[in-house]
Amino acid sequence: MNVNELLNELRKFVLIKSGLRNIDPAHCKIISEYVFQETKNYVSETTIKRFFGFANTQHKFSLFTLNSLSQYIGYNDWDLFCKDKENKTTEVQSIWQDLKLKAQVITEVSLIAKKNNSGVPFKATANRSFFYPDFDYFFKNNYQFATVSAQPGQGKSILLAHLVEYFFVSENAIYKNDIVLLINSTRINSIIANGMTLKDWFLKEFKFGSLSEMIMYFKKNPDKREGRFVLIVDGIDERLSKSEYFKTFIDFLYSIEENSFLKIIFGLRTNSWINLQPAISGSAFLSKAWYTGLFYDEEKLSNLPALNEEEVLFTLSHIENKAVTKADISPTLLNQFKTPFWIQVYFKLKDENNLLDLSNPLLCYELINYFLERRVFLAKKSTEKIFLLKKIGDCISERNNKLRVAKEKILNYINCYPEAYEELLHSGIIIEEKRFTTSIPTEVVRFINNEIYTYFLFIQITEKFEYKSCKGFFEHILTSFAKQPLLRAHILNWAIRFCITRNEIAELKNIFKLPFTNQEKNESFDFICYISRHELAKPNGTFNKQTIGIDFIDIMATGRTMSSLYKETVKIISENVLNEDVQMMLHIIECNIYLIDVDKISLQNTMHLLKRNYKRLGELFPINPYDLILYFYNNLVSKPNESKTLEDKIIKLCQEIDRSAPKKNEELTTEEVLCYRLVLITLFSQKNYAECHRFIMAILNKYPNIFYIRHSVFSPFLLLHLGQTYLKLNYLKKAQRIIQFVDKIIDSEYTYYTNFILTGFNIFKSTFYNCIHNYEQAIIEADLGLAIAEKHDFKMFEISLILSKIDALKHCEASEEVSTAIKDLLTFLTVHKIPMPEYSNLNGGEFEDTFKILKSYRKHQSA
Repeated sequence: MNVNELLNELRKFVLIKSGLRNIDPAHCKIISEYVFQETKNYVSETTIKRFFGFANTQHKFSLFTLNSLSQYIGYNDWDLFCKDKENKTTEVQSIWQDLKLKAQVITEVSLIAKKNNSGVPFKATANRSFFYPDFDYFFKNNYQFATVSAQPGQGKSILLAHLVEYFFVSENAIYKNDIVLLINSTRINSIIANGMTLKDWFLKEFKFGSLSEMIMYFKKNPDKREGRFVLIVDGIDERLSKSEYFKTFIDFLYSIEENSFLKIIFGLRTNSWINLQPAISGSAFLSKAWYTGLFYDEEKLSNLPALNEEEVLFTLSHIENKAVTKADISPTLLNQFKTPFWIQVYFKLKDENNLLDLSNPLLCYELINYFLERRVFLAKKSTEKIFLLKKIGDCISERNNKLRVAKEKILNYINCYPEAYEELLHSGIIIEEKRFTTSIPTEVVRFINNEIYTYFLFIQITEKFEYKSCKGFFEHILTSFAKQPLLRAHILNWAIRFCITRNEIAELKNIFKLPFTNQEKNESFDFICYISRHELAKPNGTFNKQTIGIDFIDIMATGRTMSSLYKETVKIISENVLNEDVQMMLHIIECNIYLIDVDKISLQNTMHLLKRNYKRLGELFPINPYDLILYFYNNLVSKPNESKTLEDKIIKLCQEIDRSAPKKNEELTTEEVLCYRLVLITLFSQKNYAECHRFIMAILNKYPNIFYIRHSVFSPFLLLHLGQTYLKLNYLKKAQRIIQFVDKIIDSEYTYYTNFILTGFNIFKSTFYNCIHNYEQAIIEADLGLAIAEKHDFKMFEISLILSKIDALKHCEASEEVSTAIKDLLTFLTVHKIPMPEYSNLNGGEFEDTFKILKSYRKHQSA
């Protein structure tokens, strides 16, 4: 036996002695302790790592180390171990068994290396068992070799590791009696680093001059063969990119003779396979001997499909140590994770930053940023790499040619920085492909996935505007990607992240003022919430407790979405912001939320915080909002209100507004929006409809074009409130015109409205149809509104809609359905433990008695 064989034998027996079938770096400390306990000789954890190949070995192992490990497994010293092994060689076992033993040692070390190189814990990886029947068919039939070809990061190495375990290594392996030799890049690099050729290494390890020589031996001596020999080679793409190694590999393929017992599998990236395929197709034998597999994609030259949902959720469940379902993960992220590589990035990011959960769509962008930061921006030759990636992006965006560019178009750039280009290929950021659809096959270059392309496309935009966000910046995004809505949505999200991380909050208002679609505006609003919370949690973020100002409040007041995300964002920021004026405004927004949620306890707690600054509130706002909120709180808890004092304050404010000179919409402040909204719902709740109408007219006098605002939900809110007021004043035709106008602006793609506004519109229409005695349509509108309100948890709206439905059903003489609706209402109030406030009833005077009876019954039930 040579030294390497003896060392491999020693490794094997150390593992057996330690009770380990496989080993990872964490086990090295344990083995070190075991050796010390057994021999009283200290062999360090680092030395054990070098011994098992987890750390670089610059020198031979010391005699002390070898003696200590030999003593650990029961020998007096290394010399006696060597002599004992030399006496148990080929006389004891057959050539085939000798080959099997040597291959087993190499395969076990290679398998350990593969598991340790897995970006996530190996036990968490999906085993891709779809491939097993494919391999089994290849193994049992007359094929010589197969390829597992895939793009970088698609999980081919992990698939091969699972395959080796399942078929050859595990306790219940199907083909345990056959020989499997797994060789990966670490082994090959080690051989070359030691100045040997693969042929030299094969001769040294297996006593055959080459694989061909071994084939010839067993063909001449079939009785010596005891099974099949499976060679699996993976991780050689970097070597194949060099012409001398590529030629050696081609020669190796041509040297394989037809036989029935040797099976070879190559794990290759698609760009390597592109270059190899002509050599295969040029040989009749190799073409016939190559097994493509059921999943081979002719266009992509790959036979490894993306992960399916079940496989993604399996891995995530192991990473999170809990069951992860489809509902727990954002759809965009689930799709991104179908490329295993992104799960690896997530695992690393999670280890460093556990602030983001799987349901947060921001995670998609943080993964891309994290990956590129380490692989490009902080890597060697970063300047050259960034330059190349931007040039590739330029060529793609200029020609709009399916996100790829002919290699010849960027050849000058590649020739300037060949090493940087090669590193980008091997790090899996860009890939080379061949297009066979053209008359002459053409080499093309593209980003590994669209997400990375989008990132560099966004970088180009920031450079164009000198890294400053402005109206023109967002106008460029609006117009440049008008025909690519999905791409525009991703670019918008990068822009939002760019603005918030730089604390350029005011510029985000452009998204709502420019004619982006309503869906884009709502999604952008949500994304602003996600990022602001994430940035606030960072220890050194630019958007922080000290820097949050009125611009952020303007945006929060612009979009009253009432979603759980919105509520949580307002609460989190109000608890952390240091500017007291900003904090008070957030508390007022919170109170608005609690009124709609009919949440007495949270409302009371926030009011206590506001009361401390009662004087400052009077200075900041046209009317002290605390007085208005107190009115509603008293209404909720059935306390009497001093309505005369409040009414006088409102009338005085109305007169002040009415005397104001006309102003432009741009001059409308957030303080006014918050106050006017509270005043109007206060007047409506007081049933002071005439004063409500006067107040809206006063606002119109001050801001004549306020109904034409399309970037804030305050305009449709004001319209709907005016419509409800017209109904109470019996101006039915005017109310109908408002319905027609709101229908028209909602149909306009660029008007900003939310689910909250849509539900309010359903309430208005249901009430209107009750007023004109079209009760069937009133029920339809109530049901439409209830579907939205239930989905988005608009509790106060749910009460209003059920009351409207009861009113309509009563007039339809549908006694049974009325009873069902009443039961639904009472059940809803009981389940949520909430009262039925006066301001929830928007029905006409005829319904007042019914409402009082229901409310009285509700109180009786609560008692």
